Amino acid sequence: MKNASKYSFFLLLLIIVASLVGCSSNSLIANTSEKEKNTPDNEKTVLDDKESKEIIKEKTADQADEEKEAVRKEIDWNNPSNGTYPDIKNAQSLWIDVSVDDQKVYIKNENTILYTMVASTGLDTNPDNSTPKGTYYIEPERGEWFFSSGYKEGAEYWVSWKNHGEFLFHSVPMDENKQVIKAEAEKLGEKASHGCIRLTVSDAKWIYDNIQTNTKVVIRS
Repeated sequence: MKNASKYSFFLLLLIIVASLVGCSSNSLIANTSEKEKNTPDNEKTVLDDKESKEIIKEKTADQADEEKEAVRKEIDWNNPSNGTYPDIKNAQSLWIDVSVDDQKVYIKNENTILYTMVASTGLDTNPDNSTPKGTYYIEPERGEWFFSSGYKEGAEYWVSWKNHGEFLFHSVPMDENKQVIKAEAEKLGEKASHGCIRLTVSDAKWIYDNIQTNTKVVIRS
């Protein structure tokens, strides 16, 4: 009988312990569910909105990169940026508007855009490779070819607009044999130069042939 009593006692004790553990687990689950229920809807909305904005931001950045890559692939660095060049004989107020943000050179008559060229301005990572902003005028210095042994790059159809030969409009970079450096030419449409304004070979030649000394040049963001 004593053994039976002991057995009954231990059995009862086990049942009580199991019951307590079950209650604790149920209580924990219940508390977690209650917390989820008590989380304000506006907090959930803020979190959802934040996640959505991050996803949209990533998609937008990816799309921008894809668009830039597509534009770059379409650029032919030997030919005009936008087809037939304008007739500027009757332009009364011809000037050149350079947008660093757009990486574009706009040939304008007063406020009318006559032609748009794809460009590459300075890298802008330090003062030595930045394109200076401001208002300048085409200077007398120009030529069909130059080569810099320091940079190991040359270019065709250069026209000076600042410091008499320091800052130029010119073609995409070439090696000493006048062969286009493809890796540099493919950067047209993005910041890439040492401060000059790079153009397609054809665009550079057009400026060389048609833009006169003292023509206003505005470099802006």
